[in-house]
Amino acid sequence: MSPRSVELTGGPVWHWRALQRRNVLWQPFRNHIADWLSTWQFRESEIILVGASAGWCLPSSFLARFEKIICIDPDRLAPILFRCVHRRVGARIEWVHADFFESAESILNAHSKAAVLLCNVAGQRRYVVSDIAAVETEMSLIKRRLGKRRWASFHDLLSGKGEMSQHAIVYPARRSHESIIQDFGLSGEWLDHLTSDLLPQEMARRILAWRFDAHRLHLVEAGFGFDGE
Repeated sequence: MSPRSVELTGGPVWHWRALQRRNVLWQPFRNHIADWLSTWQFRESEIILVGASAGWCLPSSFLARFEKIICIDPDRLAPILFRCVHRRVGARIEWVHADFFESAESILNAHSKAAVLLCNVAGQRRYVVSDIAAVETEMSLIKRRLGKRRWASFHDLLSGKGEMSQHAIVYPARRSHESIIQDFGLSGEWLDHLTSDLLPQEMARRILAWRFDAHRLHLVEAGFGFDGE
């Protein structure tokens, strides 16, 4: 993992920044994630959190719906911080310190009855894997590997500089980057996080504006990859 990806997704610097921003700058985004997750209907008592980190943006009320939580994250600081952030969650928590994208088959086979939530991790793959085509292939393969298992993801779609005119837009299916940027009333240059092909094209999704820091805005796509029988 490159220094840039560690800074964005784990390590002391990342956690310190998340702690500072979680209850102020990130609060509107966290509210939108909680609202979206509250609409997820499932019967599973176990969930795999891919890129669990400390669960900075996850609502404890959602996690409390499960009897067992399998957290996938290579960050060795994550377990301690996760328990601090979600101290009231009584679920059994199992940690797997691995790269899910490289170990997906074995992890999924070991927890065949668990739902899966990708926690804002897919959009960071472009910092981990230098080959853009390889990242795009990974995105397509993940939804095939998950198949008819109940799964969902929220992930960076685009990021850049801009002011929020609104916080969320719901689309009935996949939309082009250009139309999303226009619908949010934004302009300028935007970084493509290569996640356009992660969710099935025909599935509804929400695009959430996340004020990541004082200078950067992320447009996060949230949707259910499979939510039926």
